[in-house]
Amino acid sequence: MIERENDIGHSQRVVSSMLQVMASRGPDGHESTRERRGEWNVVLGHRRLAIIDLQTGVQPMANVEATHAITFNGEIYNFRELRRELEGAGRSFATRSDTEVILQLHAERGDDAVASLNGMFAYALWEPGRRRLLLARDRAGIKPLFYAPLPDGGIAFGSTLSVVLQHPRVDHAPDVAGYASYFFSDYLHPPHSIVRDVRQLPPGHVLVWEDGRLGHARRFWSIPSVDARHFAGRTERDLAAETWDRLGACVERQLVADVPVGIFLSGGLDSSSVAVLAAERSKERMLAFSIGFEDATYDESAHARTVARAIGVRHVEEILRERDVLGVVDEALDMLDQPLGDPSYLPTFILSRLAARHVKVVVGGDGGDELWGGYPTYLAHKLARIYRVLPRPLRERWIMRCIDLLPLNEGYQSLEWKLRRFVGRWDDRPLVRHQRWMSALDLPALRDAIPASASMLPATLHDAELPPGEDPINRLLALDFSTYMSGSVLTKVDRASMAHGLEVRPPLLDNDMIDWAFSLPSHYKLRGKVGKYLFKKAASGHVPRDIIARPKKGFGIPLRAWLRGPLAEKLDAVMSGSPVWDGGLLERETFREYHLQHRAKQVDHSKPLWSLLVLDHWLRRLRDTAQRAPRSANLDRHIV
Repeated sequence: MIERENDIGHSQRVVSSMLQVMASRGPDGHESTRERRGEWNVVLGHRRLAIIDLQTGVQPMANVEATHAITFNGEIYNFRELRRELEGAGRSFATRSDTEVILQLHAERGDDAVASLNGMFAYALWEPGRRRLLLARDRAGIKPLFYAPLPDGGIAFGSTLSVVLQHPRVDHAPDVAGYASYFFSDYLHPPHSIVRDVRQLPPGHVLVWEDGRLGHARRFWSIPSVDARHFAGRTERDLAAETWDRLGACVERQLVADVPVGIFLSGGLDSSSVAVLAAERSKERMLAFSIGFEDATYDESAHARTVARAIGVRHVEEILRERDVLGVVDEALDMLDQPLGDPSYLPTFILSRLAARHVKVVVGGDGGDELWGGYPTYLAHKLARIYRVLPRPLRERWIMRCIDLLPLNEGYQSLEWKLRRFVGRWDDRPLVRHQRWMSALDLPALRDAIPASASMLPATLHDAELPPGEDPINRLLALDFSTYMSGSVLTKVDRASMAHGLEVRPPLLDNDMIDWAFSLPSHYKLRGKVGKYLFKKAASGHVPRDIIARPKKGFGIPLRAWLRGPLAEKLDAVMSGSPVWDGGLLERETFREYHLQHRAKQVDHSKPLWSLLVLDHWLRRLRDTAQRAPRSANLDRHIV
């Protein structure tokens, strides 16, 4: 944090309160540094989850020459190679940590240093001589970074929204665009947060504050286009073998740690591939962690057990009953720094709790669907070419009427559910159509639910930066990579795991795998009806055949039924009285109608209703926290 404040002790106390809020993210200790630089108080704080260089890797850290200081969250996987380069250039080191490598790399290469880092990271780099702060976030958005410009020209920043909101000069007023983003997509699209004064640094960007002047976020990496040099004249067998070899190298890089590393094993292709490669490369017998469900519709535990037996890891699993998941709802939502509407956050929270009892770091399979075409929506776009040529009256009247005759199906992403999405959210524009298919609350309903958002579109519909070219499926993959993956999938995993002091590393999102996947045309990813075509070929002979052949299955819970049953009482309470209605942004009667229709099994409104419950919980906790906290003498915090 940097602020104009005569009392540096005040600044130190603010940062101390910030560190308390994020205790679960760094249970192994906390430190802070403070200095007066001109008119500015500069206080850097850090909570540590000790994984590499357990003795000398304490942060905040300054380099040997004291030209740069850093507070850093994440891991750099190529730090050893970079260290050798820097030592060759005459740089010296006092620790074995990847943190010091970032410091010396910036001292050597300036802001260009960030592009050389292969890892997951969010960091703040302070240059005292220039009164200059640089914020940076990794290209995939694995690690979060929030910041708020302060009224005095300073800046507050941290790993979560809750941390930044601890500063007494950061207002809590809601962001209308953030609300629209949240109810449309289940998550908040950078740069928006749910709070108007606080922003998210987008993935693959840096931001510079210099002596009271805050610049604009600048992209340091862009999604690459198809590169014919990688596949021209080569057989599919060659490309598949290279894909597997590259992933193996990525897994090996991400196993580097001074503590034991475990595996998240779902029984799907992505996590199973990572598990196979990790077990082969680990010097110790690894632990793999899975959860299953008594409800067979949502259970994948048998597949996880199959993989665990095949690769010889020690398998730790927990089979969940309905009451087990429902029992953690309040605890799990308490750990969300801002609303997240993906209900699979709950089982991910439980899985992380299970793993954290045994290890401090795991590898997982996140990123495979976005890089290799694993979602059924990509195939739906192929079918859309046929549907689009049908006469409009046939599409809008007769087909939709036939679908309306189908009874609601409680199963996970049932055929009835997919048909309603396909037809009811049709748009002739592929990118908009894709996002409407993926959305929680579709655009017409969004404007009814949030009247103030009627003049705006969610940021994702016009801000996504996609690679050029004529490959429409690759553009959709890039869209999901830069929006849904970072905003929902990786946010879910980060918050669920760090709530228990657990680090999750995704080898499929190693720089090398990202560049390799996007360099290949989409027919290597979606071939006919087969998604992840080349990736499945790569895994063939390594991963059990049944795992490769089984259809994609998400990490779901029976949310539709729960909102009519055990969660209905919570919904009733929100409709009766809740801070979600206080600011007048949400239309209560619209949500009341959703609740009635859902309860009567007329329409499935599970996604917006769950998002409403999550928002209600978050706002209540925010209000309660603010009422307990001492207020600034010159600021009355606005509570929604």
